[in-house]
Amino acid sequence: MKVHLYPRGLVIALSLVIATPALAIDTANPDWPCVQRKVEKLTSAQLWDGPPVDDLTKWWEDREVGALVRLVVSRRVPMETAEEEIQKFAETMPEGPERDKRLTLLFAGVLDETNKVRSSVVTGIERFQRRQVARSKRLQEQSSKIADLRRRAAKGEDVAGQVGALQEKYDWNARVFKERQDNIPLACEIPVEIEQRAFAIGRTIRFHMS
Repeated sequence: MKVHLYPRGLVIALSLVIATPALAIDTANPDWPCVQRKVEKLTSAQLWDGPPVDDLTKWWEDREVGALVRLVVSRRVPMETAEEEIQKFAETMPEGPERDKRLTLLFAGVLDETNKVRSSVVTGIERFQRRQVARSKRLQEQSSKIADLRRRAAKGEDVAGQVGALQEKYDWNARVFKERQDNIPLACEIPVEIEQRAFAIGRTIRFHMS
């Protein structure tokens, strides 16, 4: 097996390159790796200018509203379909207070479900970040061991086999780390997309209200 012995300086440099991307951008939220500011929960004021919905916590008791909420919130459903379904729902009622009441209830459900989905995504990103930080620390430890083995090899110790085995392990872990690190920006876009969808749904609902 061919053993590639990295110079000590290069091993340390590789360690720093591996470690640096795992550091949190937002120091107030050390587990949050995204450029986007972490927002714990979306509010109705952020998404629409309709009636308040904070007290509408049992939207799911209206079965038709509940079914529509789950359909339009799902990112698997195209926005065009969601808009069409909201329009169909609105047209089942004459314009007036009753339609506005149920459409407001619909938005209350959309906000509630959106926050649940979004919270799950945010938690997943933070969990992923913690694992990346742990991987980064292991890589630093491995690079330090490689550097130590090189020093021993320079003094004549027969440690080439150990260096080769550890280098192979380091290279594999570094590749896995980088691949997963490259996925973080994509993951960070998901909460943004969820928020944008909720805003668009809110706008569609408001369009059909008085």
